[in-house]
Amino acid sequence: MRYGFVWALVLAACSSTSSGGSPRSGGVTADSGVDASSGGTAGTAGSAGTAGSAGTAGSAGTAGSAGTGGTAGSAGSSGSGGGGGSVPDGCAPVTAKADVDPWTLRLPSPGFGGIETKTSGGHTDVFLKSPTNLTRIGSRLDWGGTVVFFGLSANAGSNVIDANDTGRELQIAIYDPTRARQPCAWNASCASSSASCGNSITFLGWNPVQGGDECNHGAKVLSHGQSGDALEVVVQPLQWNPDWDKKDCTQSSCGANGVPVNVQYRMRFRFVSEHVVEVDTEVSSQETINHPVTGQEFPTLYVSNGKGGPDLPLLLNSAGQTVSLSTPGNDGFFYDNFTSPGPWVTWQDSGKTYGVAIAMDQGVNKFQGWRGGPPSAPYFHNVRAQMQFGLSAGKAVRGLSYLALGNYGTVKSELETALGKRPPFGVVDAPAKDTATGQSLKVAGWVLDTQKIDTVSVELDGTVVKTLPVNVQRPDVCAVYPMYTGCPAVGYSGDVAVGNLGGCPHLLRVVAKDGDGNQSVLGERVLTAQ
Repeated sequence: MRYGFVWALVLAACSSTSSGGSPRSGGVTADSGVDASSGGTAGTAGSAGTAGSAGTAGSAGTAGSAGTGGTAGSAGSSGSGGGGGSVPDGCAPVTAKADVDPWTLRLPSPGFGGIETKTSGGHTDVFLKSPTNLTRIGSRLDWGGTVVFFGLSANAGSNVIDANDTGRELQIAIYDPTRARQPCAWNASCASSSASCGNSITFLGWNPVQGGDECNHGAKVLSHGQSGDALEVVVQPLQWNPDWDKKDCTQSSCGANGVPVNVQYRMRFRFVSEHVVEVDTEVSSQETINHPVTGQEFPTLYVSNGKGGPDLPLLLNSAGQTVSLSTPGNDGFFYDNFTSPGPWVTWQDSGKTYGVAIAMDQGVNKFQGWRGGPPSAPYFHNVRAQMQFGLSAGKAVRGLSYLALGNYGTVKSELETALGKRPPFGVVDAPAKDTATGQSLKVAGWVLDTQKIDTVSVELDGTVVKTLPVNVQRPDVCAVYPMYTGCPAVGYSGDVAVGNLGGCPHLLRVVAKDGDGNQSVLGERVLTAQ
């Protein structure tokens, strides 16, 4: 089953008593100091290291599509762009590009390799092929769309994912510190209650798991298929512990079905090179209760342990230094919290000749790794970024990570290139629509990137007329896009002089440029004479 689960309120892991597999283990220790309103910060996370500049990435339209997008909470722009209305005689027409979902501003696509569905061993898996079919990534439809394959298309034995059961793979699982364990989850009293059934994973509280539950029931995939140049799966997760809301330590026998949660997980997989897959994750709530900030699995990567694929026992930080997982955890497991120089880490074979890496678009460089092995524990390896966020009723949370395939040198080059070319994304909140000129105009919005954006430029007809600092507190944005570098001070706001512009319309544009030279247009508006 699952290993390395999140500690909500320092909840340790113990063996599962359920049948059909081995237990989950360990987990992220929640940082009680994280501000629930801001979704946490990325700490000392920085840029992608030595990655080169992507030049001028151009306007928002050329930054690359990421599927169909969709809004997430209140962090989007309310503007609509559009045309400038009627044009006075003698004036050239001016048109503003319509606003787009900022989440679609991504790396450009190298192409769509196609989707293939296969049935084997009683499972149905859907694969997204790289543009030349060199590599592929596979999602298991009867295990909540979790990633069960990432490797070479022509070699099934190259799979770097541990596809043991519903609790491993690459997947999402989230937690609530007030509902962390069974005897106190029912009334959300776990933060102040000492009630406990022991530190066994069997007695976890509110914990929607993408793959399924401890009885090995798979979570339901609500839909799957192509979305733009991506493979999309939408999932209704299951409570890991079917008895999570019992008032005592009752443990029922496994029934015919799991316990679904009124939460949806959405994953989109998209190749950005032959070796790198972008993993777009979104958690959305249909519940009426709020879940405070705590450590989350967003996502956790379980890597191959020699069963049906290579053994990848070596955990390296972005500088290639070995991370020794030596802190004793529960049930014979070992873990460590560590900081990587860059926002990525990799599991490799003993010779560093093959493996898989995970990188965090948010710039997060704090990770937690777990391992287990005989004689005291089953053999496994996993890692996750130390993501901290909460989930409010009716709201959504978005995240982005990357998987890279190859030896250490390959994944380093591929990820630093990808992160170095990632364009900023954001919106213009004010003016909300095309507007009339006056003496001054308030311009405001927000911007995020893998690295901190210090300023945005306001252009009028292509000329920079104002530079605005990015220092406004926007906890609403960071609740939707948690832990991006700079959160929650990711907003910009200021007055721009627009007097004496004459009677013709003008184009106002807000542009963000990062330290690698990547540039995005956050929004455009047409200004017309009073």
